[in-house]
Amino acid sequence: MKKGLLISFEGLDKVGKSTQVELLLKHLKKKGVEPILVREPGSTETSERIREILADRSLVGKISPLTEFLLYSASRAQLVAETIKPAMDRGDVVVTDRYYDSSSAYQGYGRGIDLGFIDTVNMAATDSLVPDLTILLVADKSISNSKKNIKRFSPDLFDDRLEREFLQFRKKVQAGFLQIAKKEKKRFLIVDASEKKSEIAKKIAARIDRLLKNRT
Repeated sequence: MKKGLLISFEGLDKVGKSTQVELLLKHLKKKGVEPILVREPGSTETSERIREILADRSLVGKISPLTEFLLYSASRAQLVAETIKPAMDRGDVVVTDRYYDSSSAYQGYGRGIDLGFIDTVNMAATDSLVPDLTILLVADKSISNSKKNIKRFSPDLFDDRLEREFLQFRKKVQAGFLQIAKKEKKRFLIVDASEKKSEIAKKIAARIDRLLKNRT
């Protein structure tokens, strides 16, 4: 039986993750692989309901960082138990748009929750299921001081103070992702999101093909 593979995509919002996820799915299907695509939070009935809470605009600013983290973790635990783990046990290839590194970067480095605590909960929520490959898209333009970019990422931010806080938060998160990748170099493929979509896709496909070749 072939070994299951778990491939995660990470990075700030609006850096092209969804595009690269779709391009990878097409590549895998051409290789004769039928991947299972999931997203965080979501992809199960329970997780999608949690997603609705996290996306509720009436709750903006009312959910504490710890509550936010625990909600994401609850969604992740359900997704792993219901979908990802069974798929891996069957030998399937699972592609996930975000995984536990997002909690480490956003709620840990970004919100300031203790990283040790986050690591413990991350492992508990995922049953210690670590991705075989994590693709991190990084783009400096996405955290620049450009007003145009700020409005693109969060069009509701019009107050200068909120805009500055928003940019500082994104810088912390991206720095967090890079710090995580530095600690786990073998697991990560870091790509410059400002490159052409086709070039990024080629780099990802080449790394994925090596993983597929080594499945036993």
